[in-house]
Amino acid sequence: MPQVSLYIDKPLYMEIKTKAKEKGTSLSNFVSEALKDHLDDDYPEGFFDLFGSLADDPLEEPEELPWSLDAPRKVL
Repeated sequence: MPQVSLYIDKPLYMEIKTKAKEKGTSLSNFVSEALKDHLDDDYPEGFFDLFGSLADDPLEEPEELPWSLDAPRKVL
């Protein structure tokens, strides 16, 4: 497994050490999970900036279809 050396100041180190202890995990695992959380994006950058950018008709509720078009169902 690859290893990484980090150079951080003492206050940050103490904060990370405290948080890892609170979670009951190793310092290495805590930092690894924090980096994964930071790097995992569910949406591409700028995704939410696109909301409302298309000029189209507003959404409208479609008319309800008649029950006669419903598929036959097995009676239990």
